[in-house]
Amino acid sequence: MRRIHIFLLLIALAAVIVAAVKLDIPSFFHPVPQEPEDPDQVGEGPEPDSEPEPDIRTASLTAVGDMFPHMPQITQAHLGGDNYDYSPCFQYLAPYFQASDFTTLNLETNQAGAEFGYGGATLGFNAPLQLSEALKEAGVDLYACATNHIFDRGLNGLRATLENVRRLGFITTGAYLSQEERDTPVIVDINGIKVAFISYTDRSEVPIPKEHAYAVNYIPLFEDLSPIIADIKSARAAGADLVAVYPHWGDIRMYHTEPTEKMREDARKLAEAGADMIICGHAHVLNPMDWIYTTGEDGSRRATLVAYSLGNFFTNQHYLPQEGIPTDLVEYGILLRVELAKDMNSGRAWINDVDYKIHWCHRNWRHRILVLQDVFENGPAQYNISAAQFEKLKKKHQENVEILEMYGFSEKKPDYMKEER
Repeated sequence: MRRIHIFLLLIALAAVIVAAVKLDIPSFFHPVPQEPEDPDQVGEGPEPDSEPEPDIRTASLTAVGDMFPHMPQITQAHLGGDNYDYSPCFQYLAPYFQASDFTTLNLETNQAGAEFGYGGATLGFNAPLQLSEALKEAGVDLYACATNHIFDRGLNGLRATLENVRRLGFITTGAYLSQEERDTPVIVDINGIKVAFISYTDRSEVPIPKEHAYAVNYIPLFEDLSPIIADIKSARAAGADLVAVYPHWGDIRMYHTEPTEKMREDARKLAEAGADMIICGHAHVLNPMDWIYTTGEDGSRRATLVAYSLGNFFTNQHYLPQEGIPTDLVEYGILLRVELAKDMNSGRAWINDVDYKIHWCHRNWRHRILVLQDVFENGPAQYNISAAQFEKLKKKHQENVEILEMYGFSEKKPDYMKEER
């Protein structure tokens, strides 16, 4: 009986095998190999430690110096009633601002409105809001507000200023409406690169009440840098790829063309804390530019850009020794252009290149700000400049270049910036 059962099982198994062959069903006894989609890739897999190809993103940042218009500029812009027009002042800078991904300047005047009274140095700085309207139209994006004149109209004037300029679309840093604002890093995404902007002043013309200390980032004489260093670290923790610090400092060095040793030491401390750009104001004349090299925790070498003073941007200051202005260099400043870069795969970000152009405020032509390189290329007639003034501008341009390069800025650039592009 057992033999019959075994015989029947063998017949059934044979039938299953015959059916599988006829139907071309792959047998588990002989698995059918799968053809690879790309035969050239057979036997090759991803390298276990391979890095993705770099995906480099770039963005341009333009910075200009101190803006504090005096009464002659307010009067000159007045068209009657409540109408003011500042657009001619910036017509030659607008193409540079608009070609940049992001533009900043140091705000040393209130924009609080007519009810706070307009004025210059003697009354405290407050200019018509049409000034900011013209600058927004020209292409300015951010105001660094921690300056010695930002509190000239008190707490209410500061609040009105911030509300007014923000309504126009400006980003502000260094002055705030609340403690919560003060404690929130100002980080701007510029073409995929997140840049933090930190602004501090070492003095204020009008005392800031202790109960409203949050209103302005203020450290007397920068005796203690720990709040700035804490802000740098806070910005990094919040996701900033790069950090730009705007110190408004060095009152005893106003109208001097070189920073103090303390300012240079402070700049190094800020660089060591993680600042990638240190863009300074308040000297009212140009100061040298420099590079500070530091080593990160991972052993990488990092280059921090330092501009010890961008000079004046929009002001009526000129050689006036009887009022304490000992030099006509106050009429000049620079357009600082910084190219930023980031590898979107690795997350590494750096300063990719830096350039500058010297500008001059033509006080006798509605305070138009002219880029001297353009003036030299196009000739004086186009810019309402006499032949004698043209020759003077050439000499002043060279004098300012020598100031900017006093510490060997161009020679000390990182090697990758010097390579042929």
